[in-house]
Amino acid sequence: MKIKQCFIGTITALLCAFSFASSAPLRVRFVKGNIADKTAAVKESSGEDAAFLSRAAIDFALEHKALLGNDRDLDTLALSGITALSADSLASLDYGGREAVSEKLVKLFSLFSSDTVRIAVLNKTTALRDLLPTEPCITLLHDYLAVTPGSGNENAVVKAAVKALSEIGDSRSFALLFSCRKEQKWPKYTQDIDDALALLADKSFPQIVGIIREGNVKSDIRPLFDLFIKNKKTPASFQSEIAENVLSETIYIANNASSITRETVSLQVDALDVIVKNKWTRAVPAVVSFFDLAEREYKAGVMTDGEFAKTIYAFAEIAPVDASSRLASYLAALNRQTESGAKVSETIALALIGSLGRIGNKSSFDTLLYVTYVNYSEPVIAAARDALARLKW
Repeated sequence: MKIKQCFIGTITALLCAFSFASSAPLRVRFVKGNIADKTAAVKESSGEDAAFLSRAAIDFALEHKALLGNDRDLDTLALSGITALSADSLASLDYGGREAVSEKLVKLFSLFSSDTVRIAVLNKTTALRDLLPTEPCITLLHDYLAVTPGSGNENAVVKAAVKALSEIGDSRSFALLFSCRKEQKWPKYTQDIDDALALLADKSFPQIVGIIREGNVKSDIRPLFDLFIKNKKTPASFQSEIAENVLSETIYIANNASSITRETVSLQVDALDVIVKNKWTRAVPAVVSFFDLAEREYKAGVMTDGEFAKTIYAFAEIAPVDASSRLASYLAALNRQTESGAKVSETIALALIGSLGRIGNKSSFDTLLYVTYVNYSEPVIAAARDALARLKW
């Protein structure tokens, strides 16, 4: 029995020795060899060797960067170390160890000017974001994008930085990227920035609302609105939230301005379109409030017939209970104007009549019936008859 146990122990020891012998040469080659040998050892490694040599390569590159400067061989070694980092090798480290790796990757980005090395750092950080603390990289990228001059030329590192922030960034990243977009700092990467902003939106709603409430309609609110409404990656519910906030804020702006601009009216109507399209009934108070304002805007000549008609339809769609009596009163006023010989907009009359028909409140009966006795055009009278037939009794 003892002989058997001794035999098994000997075999086990030999297997362990063989296993170590088969892998130890890579570490020996790394320690004794030149930079090319070190790089080859890292590239050939796997398992525990890769975990050890990847960090050794990064340490060597950082230690000798000042002495060797922009040396291509050192760049290649650094790249091999970054590439060899794996989730398995990091999983065995405690938080302090993983934090140290994250900080070393940031140092590589800062010290090495090679685009390839820098992009590899960003790709590895995002790939291992569940294991590596990301705050050092986020701070690095904020600083990098803030100081990098704007340009119409291609910049692969800027593109990679934007993509990395889209995956690991936070609300600060949103504010920075929106500022870059507003300035058109890198025109070639506008779509990349837009995609990143869309992905960061859920983390940044307070910042988005802040831009809407504090920004200028033309330079801030409109670009922000277009960004989320036109981007297919934005969920409908989020678009609706943005539209509701934009409508509420532009109502406030218009009510407190000495004059109302076309930019403001156009944005209001576009926000209303989104609310109607997504059937966002949470916006009822804003829609009701907007109808009051829209009447004044239309009367002042800053809102077109088509825009006011769209507002009427939206009012009836989103807030039918509130809209019924208001629209009937407006139609009654048009009836009186028509009866007195004044010319009224057929577009608006049709919008009012059609909306009242869709609402179907029988309290509109007298107003709609009166349309058929006044000197309206035939299409308006026909629409009134159709609306009368749709009333619910």
